Amino acid sequence: MSNEQQQEYERQQYERQQYEQQYEQQYWQQQASQASQVPHVQETQQSFLQHSGQPQPGYQQPAQPHPGDPGAWQQQYPPYSAPQAPADEPDSDYYVPHYTVLDPEPEPEPGYVLPEVPVSAWSVDNSRSAWISRGVLVLILLVQAGLSFRLDGSAFPQEAKFLLSDGTFTGPLADLGLTGVRTLSLAWALGATALLFGATRLLFNARAGLAAAAMYSVLQSTAFTGRYASLHSLSLFLLAAALWLLARTRQSSPAAVLVATPFAALAPFAAYSAALYLPSLTVLAVLTAYRFRGAGAFVRGAFFAAATGVLCFVGVQLNGTPGGWNVHDTDSATSLLKESAEWGGVVLLVAVIGAVGFARRARMGEMPWAEGSAPGTVRRSALGLTMCATALLAPLYQAYLGNGSSLHIHVGFGLLFAVPMAGLGISRMMGAHFRYPQIGIMLYVAALVVGMAQTQELYRPPDSAAMIGALREVADGKGSYLTDEPEISAYYLRAKTDPGQWHRAGRGAALTSAVKKGSYDAIVLRAASVPDALRGNAHYRLLAVLRPADKDSAGGRAPFRIWVKQ
Repeated sequence: MSNEQQQEYERQQYERQQYEQQYEQQYWQQQASQASQVPHVQETQQSFLQHSGQPQPGYQQPAQPHPGDPGAWQQQYPPYSAPQAPADEPDSDYYVPHYTVLDPEPEPEPGYVLPEVPVSAWSVDNSRSAWISRGVLVLILLVQAGLSFRLDGSAFPQEAKFLLSDGTFTGPLADLGLTGVRTLSLAWALGATALLFGATRLLFNARAGLAAAAMYSVLQSTAFTGRYASLHSLSLFLLAAALWLLARTRQSSPAAVLVATPFAALAPFAAYSAALYLPSLTVLAVLTAYRFRGAGAFVRGAFFAAATGVLCFVGVQLNGTPGGWNVHDTDSATSLLKESAEWGGVVLLVAVIGAVGFARRARMGEMPWAEGSAPGTVRRSALGLTMCATALLAPLYQAYLGNGSSLHIHVGFGLLFAVPMAGLGISRMMGAHFRYPQIGIMLYVAALVVGMAQTQELYRPPDSAAMIGALREVADGKGSYLTDEPEISAYYLRAKTDPGQWHRAGRGAALTSAVKKGSYDAIVLRAASVPDALRGNAHYRLLAVLRPADKDSAGGRAPFRIWVKQ
């Protein structure tokens, strides 16, 4: 701007300052006049004016030079000493001085740093939440133990056969007796539930892990195997350990997956049905690591499949093919699928809901600010599909064979893989920050009631105590005996007889032929009425009719009838 414009601007600023000073002087004089009317306020007002730097009453403004006097302009408007605008800037009406912008001070380092939010997380895993989760898991395991311990009774035929066999696994266990092996089965079942929680927590989060463990712990198959003297619970434990190790080593090198292969390879030799789930474990070996290893996850899957195959081949060479494999029968496929749906359909439905929700969204919505990598839609969909479809393997395969043997137990093997998705589904349905906890409670209580009712119906031991007591009086180490359930008699009377002395009874022509020969010292049949082959037979007399307890009569069980040779 020009010098004339600059001087005009400074003159306007000076007149404005003069006007503001006069206004302030009038204001404080008016305030002092009002305060003087109150004696106790006047002194305070005067003191305030002295310390405030404001003009006091009676203050006289110094006389200003007259504009016509020589040098008045210089006295009234002192020379301007502000910095001039740079020459290269265009002229403007008002001069705007330049200011130096200082860099802001750096923010202090935070006292703590939040870890990366887990996939589908509802909160951050820390030591406090970990201890809370462990406490809740202990309560879940106590409920599971109670559901299994409430089941009691004499040995099932398959339990007795298991305890009498002399195989690689069963030989050392037979010395523990029925109660000892049942207790060991419960320990394996509890261990499988704990490992299932650990695997689900690693794959998703702690809340999904607790929901999965809670649902799995009340299934009829879980309670049944926890009180069943067999190696089914050991096989479940080995599969759960393999699943947990796959989740545990998902960020490690591909070779780290080899620690899971011995558990996976041993599972089919404990229970042959576990062989159905080795392909699922191979797929999960890839899917669990693909987010972290990329194409290296396929190498990991190849390592797992090759090592497991080699170990299974060695096991077959040393111990033979597991029994019960590929045995066809005449059971209706429709009825087998219907029963499978009754035993695990609810859990599978919740698992499908969890899989669909996981495929649509990797994380829940209570932490929209959370950053970090998350698995892609394809991987999430593949993981959910694999875990849910695995639950269908045993029902579909046994329906194809027409063989319903131990299907109520084998259903639990597939649900071991589907339950993590069910836990995630329950977590999603409860919402962010437990908005709808009643949904989770309702599903747990419903699964508990259904599981208890189904277990009570399926766990029905033969109630053979009275029959064994009667046979103790007639059996010895020299006779030959015919019975519907030779394993039970051979087990309980193993101190007096040899297992080879007990033979399985047939019906119809086979029974008639055996009775005519008169070669058996005692015949034990479970029949509602006397068979025609024994009616009026001169070789045998009826020793006792032992009716089942009242709780078994409602199930339509026939009494034990014992004939001895005359």
